[in-house]
Amino acid sequence: MSFVKTGGSVVSPVGGIQARQASVDKIKLTGHIGGMARASMKQQIIDAGLAELHARGYAACSVEDITKAAGVPKGSFYNHFASKEEFAVDVVRRYFEVSGWPTSFETTSAIGRLRAGFEALYAGAQERSFSRGCMWGNLANEVADHSNAIRGQLAEGLDAWSAIVTELVAQAQRNGEISSAGDPAQLGRFIVNAWEGALTRSRVVRNGQPMDDFFRMVFDLLLAGDATG
Repeated sequence: MSFVKTGGSVVSPVGGIQARQASVDKIKLTGHIGGMARASMKQQIIDAGLAELHARGYAACSVEDITKAAGVPKGSFYNHFASKEEFAVDVVRRYFEVSGWPTSFETTSAIGRLRAGFEALYAGAQERSFSRGCMWGNLANEVADHSNAIRGQLAEGLDAWSAIVTELVAQAQRNGEISSAGDPAQLGRFIVNAWEGALTRSRVVRNGQPMDDFFRMVFDLLLAGDATG
């Protein structure tokens, strides 16, 4: 899997991560959405269905729930998707694009961009009162043992995100921003894994303490350095 760097950010080809966020986004309503191009019906179903799937979970979210949220006839769902499983695979591809991870950063330091990415995810969780968690994590717990197609797409998405984190860690090491000399790929995977665990526990306790612990352990200890970003 390859990644390209554009203007200090890292872009993954998986599902167009960080590449198509200018498309109509029904999940993150904005003041200028009225002036944006109308989404295709398939994209409309994916975006509306993503919000439903995130809120309800896979088993509890019916095709009727999805099409009702999208404002389209139920029959139109099957014009674009052979099954709810196929739909969920597309939703997994789409999720990172609307998760809140920034597409650009004010800071030029790698460690600053890494921290800003997770701070944006924290803000999103806080807006939801620490409910719902990460949809990737939710689906992994609910259906990974039962759907190879969804499990495979989840693995690909998590690998892509880990690669973004890995590249930022590697840049921070090369720039002398952090003191850690560990394998950046291993650190990247660990950081993503730690975030997923922290977000899950925040969902249980309904507060941000687990994610506060994540920031202290990852940025104040594991990736400690002199740079301020």
